[in-house]
Amino acid sequence: MSVILVPISLLLLFFSKRWLTGEISRLVRRFGGGHRAIIIIWSIIFLPGTIIHELSHFFLAIITGARTGKIEIIPEYLEDEWEDEGKGGSVALGYVQTQRLNPIQGFFVGTAPFVVGTILLVSLASLLSTGYDSGPTIYLFLQGYLFFTIANSLFPSWSDIRQTLPLVIIALVCLLIVWTLGLQLFTRPTAQILSLADTVSTVLLFSSGINLLLVCSLFLSNRLFFRHG
Repeated sequence: MSVILVPISLLLLFFSKRWLTGEISRLVRRFGGGHRAIIIIWSIIFLPGTIIHELSHFFLAIITGARTGKIEIIPEYLEDEWEDEGKGGSVALGYVQTQRLNPIQGFFVGTAPFVVGTILLVSLASLLSTGYDSGPTIYLFLQGYLFFTIANSLFPSWSDIRQTLPLVIIALVCLLIVWTLGLQLFTRPTAQILSLADTVSTVLLFSSGINLLLVCSLFLSNRLFFRHG
């Protein structure tokens, strides 16, 4: 059951982030801000997560031997000279310039933010649970804020997905061949895998809960305080 909860919790986190983005955008527009203001405010709120996301790409690119260029953690308009990470239209919240990657490099570089972010979330969850009663309030708040920003920076951009797809497709083809040949590949998950899946799903569900709480607060603010806007 824990293994099944992981993709479910990921979907919930993904959609709760989209809802949160929408409510933040509405609130900014209520105050007269435009698209550029929304991008800037979003990047400020999630700056720690963006830094971790882009540094994950950067260091995995170096580890896998890829040539890297500029790394950026603030919004800017991009040119199409490199394979840019985090590119959305003509604006990027953050990106790392790399050479064109082979399938293996693309897989590891593209999935790095999710892997690194998940490890950090599990570590932060442990710190929050052990320090809840004893730690200073401001310290716990900062930990919670970091938890929130990392969770919402886990997901790959379209550029990341394009880089991971070749190896994923190759792996799926190999699995299909093995299954067609009737070879036994899968066994029952071990206790360690189940425990890890349970921890990851719990962390992701907690992150989704934070998002949904903020979504509800912003939704009520947008409806109650700006009913005549």
